[in-house]
Amino acid sequence: MTRRGRLDDAGPRVRLPDHDQGGAHGVPGPLTGPVRTCVGCRGRDQRTVLLRVVRDASAGGDLAVVDPGRSLPGRGAWLHPDLQCLELAERRRALPRALRVGSIDTTAVRRHLEDRPGRPSA
Repeated sequence: MTRRGRLDDAGPRVRLPDHDQGGAHGVPGPLTGPVRTCVGCRGRDQRTVLLRVVRDASAGGDLAVVDPGRSLPGRGAWLHPDLQCLELAERRRALPRALRVGSIDTTAVRRHLEDRPGRPSA
């Protein structure tokens, strides 16, 4: 006699994730590969689209720096390469919370976003 597990079927009220919408910032198609959440807008996107931000305590204070190779040691936070997402993360105090520090200086991240190539001029 075989017993069916009670979790075999999803049931009528379960909402399955819809991955056909693509990324939060216009990446077409389903999200494949590693998916991360932006700490600014809380949108989910592919890891290759987001910037990884880590804490650098070597300068004496807590400084947020961009990890271009996505391989620096320590806790990281993910952010869309967009100034609006950075400003939203600063306003919500999401970067210090994600990096588990009291407060953090984000000027290096802001400078990286302002100086990146392909950014529209204001």
